[in-house]
Amino acid sequence: MSPGSKLAITEGFSGEAERRKRLGQYFTGTSLGRLLAALGGANKKTSVLDPMSGSGDLLVACAELGVNTKAMGAIEIDPVALEMCEQRLPGARVILGNAFDPKVLGKLPRLQWDLVIANPPYVRYQSTSKGTGKDYALPSALEVRNGLIAAFGLLPALDDTDKALFTKLAHSYSGLADLAVPSWILCAGLVAPGGRLALVVPESWLSRDYATVVHYMLLRWFDIEYIVEDEHAAWFADAQVKTTLLVAKRIPRREGVFSFPKDKSFLRIAVSGNASGPSGPCSRLRQGQRDPEKHFAKDARHWLNSGTKHEDDMLRAYHVPLTRVATNLQGACVRQKWLSSLNETPVDTGPVIPHELEAWLDRSASAGRPASLSALGVSAGQGLRTGANSFFYSEASEDGSLSFERLHPGLRCTAPPDIAITALRKQADLPEGYTATPATTPGRVLDLRRYALPEDLQAAGKQFASSYEAMPYDLAKVVRKAGGMPFGDEGSLKRIWELSAVKPNIRKGRPEAGVPPRFWYMLPDFAQRHRPDLFIPRINSGSPKAWLNVDRKCIVDANFATLWSEGKGISKHALLALLNSAWTAAALEYSASVMGGGALKVEAAHLRRLPVPPLNPETISCLTRLGKALVRAKAEGKAQATLYEIDVAVASAALGRAAVEDDVAALRTLALVGRTKREKHKNKGRAK
Repeated sequence: MSPGSKLAITEGFSGEAERRKRLGQYFTGTSLGRLLAALGGANKKTSVLDPMSGSGDLLVACAELGVNTKAMGAIEIDPVALEMCEQRLPGARVILGNAFDPKVLGKLPRLQWDLVIANPPYVRYQSTSKGTGKDYALPSALEVRNGLIAAFGLLPALDDTDKALFTKLAHSYSGLADLAVPSWILCAGLVAPGGRLALVVPESWLSRDYATVVHYMLLRWFDIEYIVEDEHAAWFADAQVKTTLLVAKRIPRREGVFSFPKDKSFLRIAVSGNASGPSGPCSRLRQGQRDPEKHFAKDARHWLNSGTKHEDDMLRAYHVPLTRVATNLQGACVRQKWLSSLNETPVDTGPVIPHELEAWLDRSASAGRPASLSALGVSAGQGLRTGANSFFYSEASEDGSLSFERLHPGLRCTAPPDIAITALRKQADLPEGYTATPATTPGRVLDLRRYALPEDLQAAGKQFASSYEAMPYDLAKVVRKAGGMPFGDEGSLKRIWELSAVKPNIRKGRPEAGVPPRFWYMLPDFAQRHRPDLFIPRINSGSPKAWLNVDRKCIVDANFATLWSEGKGISKHALLALLNSAWTAAALEYSASVMGGGALKVEAAHLRRLPVPPLNPETISCLTRLGKALVRAKAEGKAQATLYEIDVAVASAALGRAAVEDDVAALRTLALVGRTKREKHKNKGRAK
């Protein structure tokens, strides 16, 4: 048994994999580390810290670029990884403990560093609801936040005003944020004035609502220099989303973050999977040359300082104006209360257009500023999450009975239509064309809000005997079967009512207020996001496609992002047309998240930020007509002429003039290029 496995069992985990997941361990590797260290100018730094060092990959990379290990500091909470780090970095100050603990930070030889380099742990908030472990305890989210706030008092790189503002930021980041967010804030506070912050971060930090606090911090205390993108998800083989590298220089605190000179920018570099080789992610950029990372960093510094761009088969480097970043932040923060506590007043500036779409809009001097879907009265969310699909979902047979094969082989029952509600569970349920109806949908979801097991009614008492109807006999057998079965992964099996997404269904009831109890098999009341007008699969191997949920009759699962309109700004048929346009395809290709294997993940957050061309009543009327034509098209092949008309209408609205054939062709090519790039390297490994 490996040391990691022994420690995991001793600390109360089912195995090494579970403990690594709780730690957020995705070790960087020295080859990627050399690239990040070179961009951060590690060879010119006199002190380097990694406060979440793992086995020391990033610091080893710095040593390979010439940094003396005696100038290094490291903190690591995992004793197995720490031992490896100590062996690889003789002379470095390596400390065992939780980096958010002020007592642990106090053991470092200094508390401001010329370079802070890290691959912060990516641990979802659900895993940090409470502390875990025994001798090597892993802190809860609350302990992390409290420790972070206490640590600010120790950091000499922050003056009194900085400390007060950092404290407000630490109080303000969302409880839904993963562990990386407080890690970024801590790392930033440890950077000396004039020093650099160099981080490995998941691509999602660019678009997640919970990361706006980090965006604000970077804009106010740093000059962002580089964001380097793993364009084809080739850098991490054991994680699920793309990563980026961030390098930023610490500057004196700005007075605010919403006003930048037009020429102030950072360099964004998209590195192709073709650039990766045996010795690192840019080893093929300069075939045959030693230290390709140093050459890459030298080129990047030249492009940054000269304001020039570069593009070839291996990479694209272009400047992103900070005014655009600030504008994006304003729009994202309009509904977030924390910003007002910092004496900042955001303005709803609408969505930010991806760089590639902006370049296409340069075709016209009359192009207008896009709006958001919310400005058109459209809301976006996620479909139904049951927490136990094998029980709550079933398959309808031709004879009308329900099959629960995933719950137990051969398990079937009958149920009236008010219990067995039509439900779209997965992409395999989707019909051809652009509409979903009960007639084309085989899935059912159990809606038992009006029914209870006889034994539960008896336990609830006479006062609530009339609150629910007795559950049909056949269905009661299925419910009891589910109640007696284990759910979850081997090693962490639970009863169905113990599952985190099922447990909230239970309510004790309040006799004094006449509120009846609710039982584990009763789903919450369905919201609009569960019965939307339209939906888009969240995971897309091809181009994202929208379907109309006719008359909102189908419940839509969380496998889909959902949209619904109050009908005030745009009709549902016009929205169907817009969402199936080349404009939307291009916008999502360059703003949604690329997963390992080349799939595009489209979340509600991406749809809320979707830039929508200015649509006047005439254009909306035209799109409504074309959307209805899509509904009539029973197969996608029959809709091609309609889709072209849609692209002409949307392109004309975006350009502020009548679109010509070349405009539409260029827009479609833009979407195709984005799709081709992410699909090209499907089999080159999964990314972080």
